This record gives sequence, C-alpha cells and structure tokens, in this order.
Amino acid sequence: MNISRTLRSPFFGFLLVGSLLFLLDSLACSDRKTIVVSAAQQQRLLTLWETQTGNSATPAQFDSLLSNWIEEEILYQEALRLGLDHEDSIVRRRMIQKLSFIAESDYSKAEAEISLEDYYQLNLKNYTLPKRYTFEQIYFQRKADAEEALTAIEHGEKSNDFGNSSMLNSQYAFRSRLDIDTTFGTGFAEKVVNNEIALWQGPFLSGLGFHLIQIKAVHEAEVTPLSAIRDRVRMDFQRDQEVSARKRFVENLSKKYSVTLEPK
Repeated sequence: MNISRTLRSPFFGFLLVGSLLFLLDSLACSDRKTIVVSAAQQQRLLTLWETQTGNSATPAQFDSLLSNWIEEEILYQEALRLGLDHEDSIVRRRMIQKLSFIAESDYSKAEAEISLEDYYQLNLKNYTLPKRYTFEQIYFQRKADAEEALTAIEHGEKSNDFGNSSMLNSQYAFRSRLDIDTTFGTGFAEKVVNNEIALWQGPFLSGLGFHLIQIKAVHEAEVTPLSAIRDRVRMDFQRDQEVSARKRFVENLSKKYSVTLEPK
C-alpha cells in the first residue's frame, strides 16, 4: 500500500521525468561527433591564406579561418548524416573527378618503363609537319575576268595589275592542304597543289570566287626535332601516362564489382 502511494506521489513523478531527461541528455552527448582540426589542416588554412593574399595571417584572421572551417565541417558532416550527397549529380561528378585525379597522379611506374625520347619516336607522326606550299593568288569575282587576266600575264603583263579587292592575302607561305582548304573552302587544295611551280594557272573556283594561283615552292613533310619541342612532348607524354594510369585504375576497380542491367 505504501509503495502504491509512493508511485502515485508528485515527487516520484518529478524524479522519474528528471531521470529520463538526464538519460536522454547523456545519450545525446555520447552521440556527439568529435571534430578534430589537425595540425596539418591548420597549416593548410594558413598556406591557402598566404597564397591568396600574399601575406601571413594574423592571430585574429587565423581564428576567423578556423571558425569558418569548423562551421563548414559541421554542416558537411550533418549533410552526410542526412544523406544529402545521395542522388546528387554535382556531388557525383565532383567525387568522380577527385578520384580520377588521384588515379592519374599514379603514373610513376608507367613513366619509368619508357623514356621521353622513346615516347617521341613512337609518336613521330604527331610531331611531323605535313607537306606545305608557298603560293600567290589573285582573286576575281567573275571567271571571265580571271581568264582574261591569265592570258595577259602569259603575254608578259604584271600579275599585280589584275584582280579584285578582297580580304584574302595575295601571298601565303608554308600552308598545308588543311590550311588551304580552311582559307579557300573544302576541296580547293586538291585543285591547286599539283600545279607546276612558278606558273600562273587557273582560274580555280573557291567558295569566295575565282583565283589565279602561282605555286612558289613546295616544302616536303619534316619531323620537328625533339630539342625544339621538348616541353610540348613532355606535356603530351605526361598526359598520356595519366590517362593510362586512370585506365588501369578503373580496370582494377572493375574487378570488385558486378554489373546487373535491369530490363526496361
């Protein structure tokens, strides 16, 4: 009877509620995550500040940097807890990008297997200048005018006395077939590059009008020496090694996964 009266007393209810609140608070406190600001992270904050401003951070500025970082870390951890990173295409791309950077940075083994000189020799086609042409051209709006000018030039008149004004140059040097087609239109190079040297010939139709062409010189394809483009070759070499490293990384990761394609 005394026990029943005690259980019904206001004091016992207050004690019970207080105990429950204390227990919940204890559980909440034990569930709190610890955020550790390592010495390395502190140094990164200082280095970033110096890189961006050119000055060392004052104690007050460092406290502000630290406070901002802790605030961002709390928000980041809470976002992860809530699963906000799931099904987010921007987060997905960023994580893939970061992992790709890690994979591509591990190319030291591949680099040791081949020298820069060997890479250059294996990829000579990328460092070979194509056959090129130096020529003069006279532009005409009408074919009849071009034919009349060609006849006059063949009879000894000066070539610079003929032609209509245009935005084209009168002379082009060391131009490849691709360069010529880019300037005059697709297929134009095929019409003119096999002409005899030093003779005015035409008229040749381009996307702009009619042209008389005089080939001045033909420059055969030539390989650019490694000494002249070493920096470019080194950049190409490094990029190829990074791509290879990433490919190997993905291939090794793929062995850990199986892919199931659900029917549509």
